[in-house]
Amino acid sequence: MKKSINPALEGSPVVGYLKFAIPSVIALLAMSAAPIIDGLFIANFVGVEGLAAINLIIPVFTIVLGVAYMIAIGGSVTAGKFIGEKNQEAASDIFSKTLIVGILYSFLLLLAGNVWSEGLFALLGAQPDLFPLMHDYLDWLLWFLPTYIVGIVYYYYVRISGFPTLVSVAIVVGVLINVILNYLLIGLLNYGLAGAAIATGISSIVMLLIMLTYRLFKDSWLRFNFPKSDWKIMARAAYNGISDFMDEVSAGIVTFVLNLIVIKTWGSGGVAAFSVAIYSLYVGYLFYFGLSEALQAVSSQCFGAKNVYRLREFLKINTIMVVISGALFTTILFFFGEVFIGFFIDPGEADLVALSRSFILILSPIFIFNGLNIMISGYLTAVHRPGPSASIAVLRAMIFPLALLYILINYFPEIPFPAAVTGGEILALVLAVFLFMKFRPSKVVPKPSPALKETV
Repeated sequence: MKKSINPALEGSPVVGYLKFAIPSVIALLAMSAAPIIDGLFIANFVGVEGLAAINLIIPVFTIVLGVAYMIAIGGSVTAGKFIGEKNQEAASDIFSKTLIVGILYSFLLLLAGNVWSEGLFALLGAQPDLFPLMHDYLDWLLWFLPTYIVGIVYYYYVRISGFPTLVSVAIVVGVLINVILNYLLIGLLNYGLAGAAIATGISSIVMLLIMLTYRLFKDSWLRFNFPKSDWKIMARAAYNGISDFMDEVSAGIVTFVLNLIVIKTWGSGGVAAFSVAIYSLYVGYLFYFGLSEALQAVSSQCFGAKNVYRLREFLKINTIMVVISGALFTTILFFFGEVFIGFFIDPGEADLVALSRSFILILSPIFIFNGLNIMISGYLTAVHRPGPSASIAVLRAMIFPLALLYILINYFPEIPFPAAVTGGEILALVLAVFLFMKFRPSKVVPKPSPALKETV
């Protein structure tokens, strides 16, 4: 029987990279479409108040799901290192522990959300008239958290074990189900935000069920086993995924602060306008995270196999993709941002359209810088340098933006405050380049074997 080839370690680096990158990007672009489609239905059938209600809840979900991403990504990268070392038993063990922790965490969130939701809405700065809408969304979505978080775990593990296309199929089918259910529940049955939450929840169940078919493939080896007693590796794995946690938490905190500024200045209509600007960035952000996930999947295995040559090649390919796409995203948003706004806000509401357009113009240059930051942070996670990776994440997504926001509001009020987000990415890139040079492939794996070098 012909032995299956691991594209992360064998064959052309370009082909190997694309085998992981294309499914990852498709999956995350599909995932980016889901909240945008939710927003389209809500904006057109519920109104700007519904859009504002969801945008106020998003920071909370960003933070709590950050823990799930930290556990899943940190664990899967550790598993990738074991795969590179040809230790599949250890990879299955870390998978089993990750799954158990994810399930326990999801039920803890379910309990907390049902007990403290009312106080949470006030903490988020929501006006009392938005509370009923926020309840409609949150109260339903909480019940689907277990399947959603287990789905995150399977997403990363099935992908890194060599089945990225199956993951992409699961995500795309789930998003299509979400669109159909949005149309039925919001457009036809007028279930409002409750309908959006139910659609999201059912689609997460469909995604998980498709990923569970991984066990049917003959080349599958990842198994749930009763975990060994050494749980310290789970703590180390979670720490290795801390940069992804900091990414999520920092984004949630900054969005929360920006929402407070917007709602204080322009009210709920301003929050809706700002939501549209955030949606316009969402696709580009997840495209970069798709590239970063592919880089992590192949780099962690190269790191385990001590293959410096392929590690360098994957970094070169990823860098080219990031630079080209960054220029493209910035150009599209700059020239066609108003077309995007028209899908969410009635052109007759000229003030809101103009406000959203100003937000997009200020934020559009961000893609020139943030793709490189996300790439370097992902690379550092893959080669088990969680501290430097987390420092890039927290500085680019929280510390620098908040510091610049304070400076702009207090000393340069004539400069629009969203410029702090773009400025934070620029400052973080300086640190990211320095850390990459310090932990470049030849430094983290100093003695590559000449036998591993291949001709592309």
